Amino acid sequence: MDDILLSALRANEAVAANASSNIANMNTPSYRALKTTIVSSSPEALDVVTLTSDERGPLDEEGNEMSNVDPAREIVVLMQAKNAFEMALKAISTREEMLNDLVESLAER
Repeated sequence: MDDILLSALRANEAVAANASSNIANMNTPSYRALKTTIVSSSPEALDVVTLTSDERGPLDEEGNEMSNVDPAREIVVLMQAKNAFEMALKAISTREEMLNDLVESLAER
């Protein structure tokens, strides 16, 4: 169980980092947004797959391609990653509390 929870933390950290990178580069001409997906690589682990978007950005007045970053989408992705990260942390914390309670009850015997 530890492996899946720790991999969930790492995966959501990567999702948040890529969304942050997209927001930081939204004014960079021709920047293509990173699309990050969390996948189950095994029953005990999660992994991330990051692809560069193949969608073209809009053109400015001079015909130059702008970035294709959708700031609203990136904010939603950041919020989802934050919530998932917090849930994994809570699961780890609850697990630790349960193990401590078990050790204490066994020590009382």
